[in-house]
Amino acid sequence: MTAPGHRSPELLAESLSHKTGMQKVTCNPNLNLSTAELGRQPTKPPPIMNPDISEFSYGYALTETLITSVPHPIRAAPIFPSLIDEGKPGGGYDVKIPFVGFPLFLQFKLSHKMVRDSAFEAQRGLMTTPFYRMHLRPTKHSQQHPMLLALEASGVAVYYAAPHFDTPAELNNAYIKGKVVQRSVFFRPSEIGDLPDDRAHHVTFKNGHPVYLCSDDPRIVREGSDGTNCVEFLDDLAKGYWRYERILPEDESVRSWNERLIAIVEEHHRHFRWYDDNTVNALRNKYPLNALAYLARTFFGCNVLVIAPRDEGNEKLVD
Repeated sequence: MTAPGHRSPELLAESLSHKTGMQKVTCNPNLNLSTAELGRQPTKPPPIMNPDISEFSYGYALTETLITSVPHPIRAAPIFPSLIDEGKPGGGYDVKIPFVGFPLFLQFKLSHKMVRDSAFEAQRGLMTTPFYRMHLRPTKHSQQHPMLLALEASGVAVYYAAPHFDTPAELNNAYIKGKVVQRSVFFRPSEIGDLPDDRAHHVTFKNGHPVYLCSDDPRIVREGSDGTNCVEFLDDLAKGYWRYERILPEDESVRSWNERLIAIVEEHHRHFRWYDDNTVNALRNKYPLNALAYLARTFFGCNVLVIAPRDEGNEKLVD
């Protein structure tokens, strides 16, 4: 007999079932089970595995790999003046681009792993699980993609970069082995093209499958079956010294690049309510390299690296 004010395990399970909508649990009255244990049910994996790494961690690992571990004969240096340098006498004005090269604008993205067959791409027969999604910012909230398209159209090396992994263990493995670039996928904004509307869109990729831009009407943005393209990406970097306009370790050269970015920002200024003449004047009065890093990061969401052939990139230009 159950004492007053107490319920048997069977009644407790019945109550849990009623309150939570869970399937009724049949209990052995001789077992001393907690409420949490009674309510615990086997669960399916979520349809989307949110990445367990940060854009900062991935971006750092990718940048370091580009600088130290790529198999192509290139040298790379990030444009990111440190606060330590800025705190020196002169306010960091002695920070310079280390060699002649071309600017590479990289927009780091995280990859969302899809593991259920109920995913849109699996239902449409485009992909088999698991696969990855790289989300683009809707243009109703951000002009990042249109601005990256405009930057690329002006003759600049611009890429989205996303990993073929989503966990700290996978990031650590790729970093330790110097394989972050090889385990990433790279997209020019022009490959994706104009977005069809101002809603959310994403790029879907997986090794062995074409790459799709997914919206109401998915379309292929990369033919073939290689979900990564690191070889093509690195080849572009190796030849980019002769393909792209260079940046020199001189203030005037950096200022000309700043003006290129400012012109694109001003074309989209209505989307930046806080951007005005005071902002652009302040940027033009900043130390040029600091302004370049700020413009690229704040308005385009990009980090900038200077790239040159490993045996070149000194003060002399290669014809």
